[in-house]
Amino acid sequence: MSRKSAMPGDWPVKALVIGAGIGGLTCAVALRRVGIEVAVYERATELRAAGSGLSVMSNAVTALATLGIDLGLDKRGRVVESFTVLDHRGREIRDLPFKEVCEKAGAPSVCLSRSDLQEALLDAAADCPVRLGAVATGFETGDTGVTVRFEDGSSAHGDLLIGADGFHSAVRARLVGPETSQDSGYVCWLGIVPFRHPALAPGGVRHYWGSGQRFGLVDIGHGRAYWWGTTNMPAARSHAWDGTKDEIAQAYAGWADEVRAVIEATPPGDILAVPSRDRTFLERWGEGPVTLLGDAAHPMLTTLGQGSAMAIEDAVVLAHTLAEPGARDDLPLALRTYEDRRRDRTRAMVAASRSMSDLEQADTPERRKVRDDYFRLTARQELARRNEEALTFPGIPDPEPRVRRNLSPLERWYWIADRTSPLNGVIRARLHGPLELPLLRRALDVLQARHPLLRVAISGDDEGAAPAFRPVGGRPIPLRHVQVPAGDPEADARWQREIDEHELAEGIDWRTGPLLRAVVITQQGAGRGADVHDLLLTAAHCMADGMTGLSVLGEWIDIAAQLSAGEEPSRTSRRALPAAEDLLPRPHRGEAGAAALAALMERDAEEARRLQPRRLTPSRPVPFARRRTRMVHRSLTAGQLELLVDACKRHGTTVHGALAAAMVTAVAQEAGTPEPAHFSIGSPLDFRGELDPAVAYDEAGTYAATLPSRVLYRPGTPLWPMARAIARDLADRRQRAEHLSLVNLLDRAGPRTPADGEAFMRYLDEQGPLNLCLSNLGRHGFPDRVGPWRVSGTQLVAGISVTGALVATALTSHGRLAWNFSYIDGMVTAPRARHLADASVHTLLSALHLSDRA
Repeated sequence: MSRKSAMPGDWPVKALVIGAGIGGLTCAVALRRVGIEVAVYERATELRAAGSGLSVMSNAVTALATLGIDLGLDKRGRVVESFTVLDHRGREIRDLPFKEVCEKAGAPSVCLSRSDLQEALLDAAADCPVRLGAVATGFETGDTGVTVRFEDGSSAHGDLLIGADGFHSAVRARLVGPETSQDSGYVCWLGIVPFRHPALAPGGVRHYWGSGQRFGLVDIGHGRAYWWGTTNMPAARSHAWDGTKDEIAQAYAGWADEVRAVIEATPPGDILAVPSRDRTFLERWGEGPVTLLGDAAHPMLTTLGQGSAMAIEDAVVLAHTLAEPGARDDLPLALRTYEDRRRDRTRAMVAASRSMSDLEQADTPERRKVRDDYFRLTARQELARRNEEALTFPGIPDPEPRVRRNLSPLERWYWIADRTSPLNGVIRARLHGPLELPLLRRALDVLQARHPLLRVAISGDDEGAAPAFRPVGGRPIPLRHVQVPAGDPEADARWQREIDEHELAEGIDWRTGPLLRAVVITQQGAGRGADVHDLLLTAAHCMADGMTGLSVLGEWIDIAAQLSAGEEPSRTSRRALPAAEDLLPRPHRGEAGAAALAALMERDAEEARRLQPRRLTPSRPVPFARRRTRMVHRSLTAGQLELLVDACKRHGTTVHGALAAAMVTAVAQEAGTPEPAHFSIGSPLDFRGELDPAVAYDEAGTYAATLPSRVLYRPGTPLWPMARAIARDLADRRQRAEHLSLVNLLDRAGPRTPADGEAFMRYLDEQGPLNLCLSNLGRHGFPDRVGPWRVSGTQLVAGISVTGALVATALTSHGRLAWNFSYIDGMVTAPRARHLADASVHTLLSALHLSDRA
């Protein structure tokens, strides 16, 4: 039976691990613990790790324990008992609270030789084949997994490929292409030798600092010491050091006695010289069934001694992730999940290693004083806290909630419409004050981690396969940055141009996901000398309505504010919700729901026959696939809004009723309607709170159903009777729960596939009641200040696609009402759209002034 036809999760998984270093062998041990078959391939012809030592820190020991792995390291090496920083003559600068932090972390830190650790891992991985002399030269991926090619012409096939082949990883090179390394500016000498000295206590770790030089002396047990030394020198020499032991001894002449003694005791042939370097941090570690681990993913300088620990943590987290329920159903997604879980911690460790290296390698009197004073004067409690962060394994997060289901009939219709012509919603807010793009990038990543629907793509085709949400990992929300030149006379309206030309006109790639993208438009020094930033979030309508967009934008800004204050926002994911149709109250499900829908359709059909409502007449036909939405922005000032609210109260109507009545009047007058006539205008109603269980506004999804109101327009009469009629009609229809019945409509009458969507689109275009709509989100408590920024101008712009001709959105926030008119370009010409928008505003304001005089 093929993998494609097998039931999910009922086949064995085979992983190919390239590299038999610490990371590769730990990966093999960890994956075997969770039932994954492993084969290891190593380019060296023999496994040797002579001449160097390392630390397996408490965090790595704890990580291994989560899989029940005990390598017996304390018997092979020496548990750290003390950690002292000294000057080059051996005078104490600071005794670090290292052992007490290890005790608090719940596991010891162990120093040992690299060969001893390698031997322990080989013993634990005894059932894994390790092929030596296997030089990987490339790989190919396909539906059945991944095939690795080797230099000798052989190949190997597996379900997964893990590149654990170190700094010069062949797997990484195949993934990302040529790279340069970042030189640290010094060479590092290493040695292991039998050595005892009164200054080196059992379990002691001693670091000595000079000018552009450091030295480490470490007890690794069994009468042996591991030492390392660094000296600043040009990269041309440090990368291929060919000096002598005498040069090393001369470099440390005048240093503490034990430093000179351990160098003297080490045979020249046992001293290694290695360049000290790292790379720019790689944000994406893999693609498809391929990923990286350890130094192949995130090489770091040795200053913190966490290189091996990070590789061990990687291997453990990878094993746990692959062991989660459903992981084998989508192995590439599981690898992206592993990468997501490791990225922040390893990025921080790489940066901290580089920063501490620069600090400790100080080579001027001023920098040395800063370095030494930092360690002398920092409170012991603060030193302990910083060490605790590194030495504590973060643990394995609970499996992420993931949306993996067929699109509901409503979502499916929006997807079919979007495939034909972009159906996006755009939310905009303006931030005033300094704001860095990397901060917004990090905030977007946190936001995405919180919402399962921000981590999906859609699978589907033209042949009838049911479109379905499928999780995607490792694909961040796209973020585009637009910088407006200083003095640009159109700078203040640039956000409108971006929405018009890009966000409404360009679809979101539903095949790859995610179904959301972001834009930041920066005007430097625009607002009284302060920077101004327009933030835009554009979402596909099949996974977000206007309220979702508002909530997500507000959350993005909140997260950025927390990050700007040095806080670490929670990345905990919200629940993965089923389709809205599956949450409808019982009277709207099954046969009862079908009966309610039938009654609604009969009432609507009878009303349409009786009233013969008119629609907005297109200027000219536009083929469905060529339809693009454009916008006209209008707004009411704080004073006008106050007059509107007061007038609505006096006339017994709602703001929505007044806005809709003004739009109907503008359309009717533009059409030259001489006699009383009915017009249709649609109004989306939010139904989150009526679902079972209710859906919160901070949970992404599309939860609005559009009801048509057929309202009588009487030439020359006041606006308010029409406004009351619209408000009353919507209230009555909500009372009868007709909006909930409508959720079922597309299951009964909507298209099943893109191939049969044409007829449904044509019906809507020619006879549907919703080619004129108003979506009023009401008064939204969007804050005027978030963190360091003042916020203004929050509003919504709706795409139309094939579902109408003119749609207005209204939102009240920051004391103003934003009223945006979207139109299908060509069906409604730009001058005509501006005229209808202006006429709607004029009609409303005229009614307010007349009402005020009355």
